[in-house]
Amino acid sequence: MSTVRAVRAAITASRSTSSVIAFASRLTARASSTLAVDACWNCGDLSPTNPAASSLDFFCVACGMIQPPLVDGNHFKVLGVEERFAVDASELEDAMRRRQKVLHPDKFSSASETEREHSANQASAVNAAYGVLRDPLRRAKYILETRGWGVTERDGRETPVDPELLMEVMEAREDILEAKGDAKRLRELLSEHSATVEKCIQDTREVLDAKVFDGERAKDVVFRLTYFVKVMEEIKDLL
Repeated sequence: MSTVRAVRAAITASRSTSSVIAFASRLTARASSTLAVDACWNCGDLSPTNPAASSLDFFCVACGMIQPPLVDGNHFKVLGVEERFAVDASELEDAMRRRQKVLHPDKFSSASETEREHSANQASAVNAAYGVLRDPLRRAKYILETRGWGVTERDGRETPVDPELLMEVMEAREDILEAKGDAKRLRELLSEHSATVEKCIQDTREVLDAKVFDGERAKDVVFRLTYFVKVMEEIKDLL
């Protein structure tokens, strides 16, 4: 039985206990009421109880058809996790795997062209969300971006980088140059800066997940994390 037929059968057999409906309800509970409302592309259902009506679920409850992804879908909502920096890595992976299990294009190999397209786009959106949120630095930058405080190194909107931070980074890079070819010393530096990065991640978590968000402070800690992650990468490239 095809995936679409299976979904339809599950809905018809038991609307109250269907795993598809339960999954849809969990995602809808996380939805923002301010998002644009769109009817299901297949059956046109626009009822408030249909997750497809808000483009936040993967399947229409009324007809079982896979839906297109939300154009400006928030990565946290795509994976159905709380929007915070301190997200659990295993929670992210589990959310990604559960979604890919029902969205993978292979599941729709015999479906219509539209369904295959929506499947590929939904699966791609899930992969993109997971790729960003699994990485602490990318996750931090993404959160800043969603709050209107995007970070780029040459952004004219930015305040100047802290001179003390620049000095720290310059000294770190001098140490790396001096240790070039000395694997033992490079490993020592890697250990030292690993601790620095962990402290940066801790500071980032405290600032981004604070009850009162301080945008300037958040950019400062994410800048620091950005620079020392690069220092770590430079060391790894020499090992």
